[in-house]
Formats: sequence, structure tokens, C-alpha cells
Amino acid sequence: MSTNRQGDDIEQNEETRAFVGNPYSNTMKDPNLLPARHPYNIIKRSVIMGSCLWGLHEFKVYHNVMKSPHVRHEWFKIGVVSSIAILFVKAYVEMYAGQYKKQKVNYENFRQSTHAIMLLILLASLSFNLALWPQYGGFKTMVILTMFGFGILLQFALLFPSYIQNPVSFILLILFLVEYK
Repeated sequence: MSTNRQGDDIEQNEETRAFVGNPYSNTMKDPNLLPARHPYNIIKRSVIMGSCLWGLHEFKVYHNVMKSPHVRHEWFKIGVVSSIAILFVKAYVEMYAGQYKKQKVNYENFRQSTHAIMLLILLASLSFNLALWPQYGGFKTMVILTMFGFGILLQFALLFPSYIQNPVSFILLILFLVEYK
């Protein structure tokens, strides 16, 4: 009985492994989920990006960040520097280690990079929040950060692969830094 019991445990562990944490398992795929490149998903993400860009334009975020004395520019610069650091760590992990060195990109292989990214995201969020709070107040600042983070950054990341994301992000950050003083 004990050998049969152990055999059952092994089978049960293999069954639970198929459901929990196995990226190669097809058992958890939702049949109603549309593929990433489906026209509906592309249109939906484009509409979200467009509406968030329009919202940022209506709040005059770009103008206020560039010229308003109420924006705390020292905190904004810390947020920009941490965003650049996030971009460099992301490019290193995805492009250099993942594609050039052919390492598998996952949490086990890049724990320190993952933790560094999490801390940099926290620093960027706090510094942008502190920078924009005097100009917009609490609620509008949260709306602006949500529109930029969810509506632009996340949708852009879902629309384009990393070999497009990294150069476009780098070019846009450089263009912003040239104008920002």
C-alpha cells in the first residue's frame, strides 16, 4: 500500500504541477481569449493609448512639466533618471542576456534585475507623484500617472515587441531630455 500511495503522490504532484506554475502547460489556456495580434486587441489598445494621450493633452501635462513653477523639477528629474535606469536594465535583460547570450529570461535567472526594476519603479512612481502633486493635487496626479502608466506604457508594451520598445523608448527619452531643462 505504501508504494501505491507514493505512486499516487507522484501522479498528484505531476497533475498539480501541470496547473500551478508550469509555463509549458496548455491546461490553463482560456479558449475564449483572443490572440495578442487579433485586430480587436490592436484596436482596443490603440484606442486606450489615444484616449490617454488626449487626456494628458487636456490636462496640459507636457506644458506644465516643462514650464510650470509649481512642478517640483528636482523630483521630476529623479523620476526621469530612474525611468532611464529601468530602460537600461530592461534592455540588458531582454536584448543582451536574452537574445545575444541566449539565456532564458525568467525570475530564477534574473532575480537581482527583477528586484532592481521593482525598486526603480517604486522610486519613479514616488518621485513623479511628489513632482506633480503641487500642480495638480492628489486626485488629478493619480489620474495622470494612471493614464501614463496603464494607458500609454502598458499598452505600448503589449502592442510592440521588445526590439521595437527599447529603441523607441530610448529615442523618446532622449528627445524629452533635450527639451527638458
